[in-house]
Amino acid sequence: MNTKYTLFIGRFDPFHKGHKYIVDSFVNNGKPVCIAVRDCEAHISSDDRVKIIKLIYKGIASVKVISIPDIEMVAVGRNVGYSIVEVPEHIKTISATKIRKRWKKLKSS
Repeated sequence: MNTKYTLFIGRFDPFHKGHKYIVDSFVNNGKPVCIAVRDCEAHISSDDRVKIIKLIYKGIASVKVISIPDIEMVAVGRNVGYSIVEVPEHIKTISATKIRKRWKKLKSS
């Protein structure tokens, strides 16, 4: 039987504590995760984002990191086993947009 993964799709520009919280919550419960990095316009190239995430999870066989083309929509069937992950409020408030704005401010200082 093939291993089933939880698929986590994103830009990950940057891969932040909120992303890590979600991935780790699955990994720590013995569930494999596939992190799919969108090849889209970002501050960090998709190749570099993949490399960074692979370094974060180096040695953890249950985490796979792949690059995917940019996407417009994720379409899933009904009642086929997919679900939406809920996270605590302190994780919901993490914003990669705010992080990138801080980077921009620091660069211009």
